[in-house]
Order: sequence, then C-alpha cells, then structure tokens
Amino acid sequence: MRPTSTSWWVPEDFVVRAAAVLRAVLDATVTVRQDGVSVPAVSSTPAAARCDRAAVRSRSAPWADAMEHHRVQLVAQVGQESRWPEWSGQTAQEGFASAVAVPASVAPGVDLALTLYSRSADPWDAGLLVAADGYAQLLASSARGRLTAAGPAPAPRRDELADAVTIERAVGAIMHTNGCSADEAHHILASASSNRNVPRREVARQVLQALLEAEAHQARTR
Repeated sequence: MRPTSTSWWVPEDFVVRAAAVLRAVLDATVTVRQDGVSVPAVSSTPAAARCDRAAVRSRSAPWADAMEHHRVQLVAQVGQESRWPEWSGQTAQEGFASAVAVPASVAPGVDLALTLYSRSADPWDAGLLVAADGYAQLLASSARGRLTAAGPAPAPRRDELADAVTIERAVGAIMHTNGCSADEAHHILASASSNRNVPRREVARQVLQALLEAEAHQARTR
C-alpha cells in the first residue's frame, strides 16, 4: 500500500477491508477531494494505486466525475471506455475489466470516492452496489470525525494536500518527458530528493518550473 499525505483522513485498513468484505476479487482505492483538488489517498494494492495515479495528470477518471457530479460512475467494460483515456488505458494494462466509483461527502468542500476494480466483466449487481455505497459512507463518516477532531481545515493539512498535488503533477511530467512508468517517476523524484538533500515537494516544484520555462522558451522561438 502506498498512502499519500491525505491518508490520515482514511484509515488504511478500511480500504483493505473494503476490498475483502465487499468481494474477495476486488481491489479498492480511495481518492480525496478538497477545494476542487483531487489526490489519491490509499489503495488496497499497488495495481489499483497505479490506475489512480495515471489519471492525476489528466484529472480525468471515474472517481473525479463521481465526486464532481455526486453520482456513481459505473464502468462495465474498461476496454470499451472512452471518457477517461489515460485512466482506462492504465486500468486495462493492469488487467482490470471493470470498475465502479462511489462518491461520499465528508464536509463542505471535502469529498471522497471509493473506487472498486474488478478483473471480471461487470460484476456489479444491485447488492454489491448498495454495499459499496454503504462502505463509502462509512469511510466518509470516519474521515469526518478525523477532520472534526483536527479542527476546520487546518492550514498544515492544506499545505500537505498542495504538496501531494505538486508531487503527482511532477510525476506526470516526468512520465511524459521520459516515457517511464509512474513507479519509475516516483523513484526519480525520490533519488533527486536524497541526492540534493531537499524535500521531494521542492524537487517536484523545480521539475514543474523547468517544464514551464522550457515551454515558454519554445513559444518565444516559434
């Protein structure tokens, strides 16, 4: 499991149990959205985590639409899905055949989505969907309690969320420019952070700044 800084809202064992309790063959992830910014929080398997991370740079995935429209997003056949190309491409590559994203409201401006991944085609019967919605509400209730205990939108938590977004965007940029996987991009960031003895968020910021400067230079010389 690869939690991000938002995983303090969602207990990791909840996500593992979601996959096991709802159906043994399912993988699960939770994505958190605060003030319009979505970040993958926790996952039950590395494969499911890679599916969520692949969608970060495009900001297009079933969980994004689920939280935006407050409506379950059902993907009966990943291989025929065209709405979220980067997400569906990675999801198919990981061997998943179908998925469903279930949203839940945590607090004003804060939502989460429980995404379930299946390696079999369209297993989403009514009972499973009802159970998934119930589990998403349970996750939201747990996150709500943790937010309440911490106080309303504490500044350090906002900073942590912004750092996570910057890192994930830098990972997307590294993947694009180097033609590498998300895991390889994360390794590149971690190595640079260790070698330079600076935080990963600072390395990520420098990567994005260099990319912006390169694009500006290309625009001037065209």
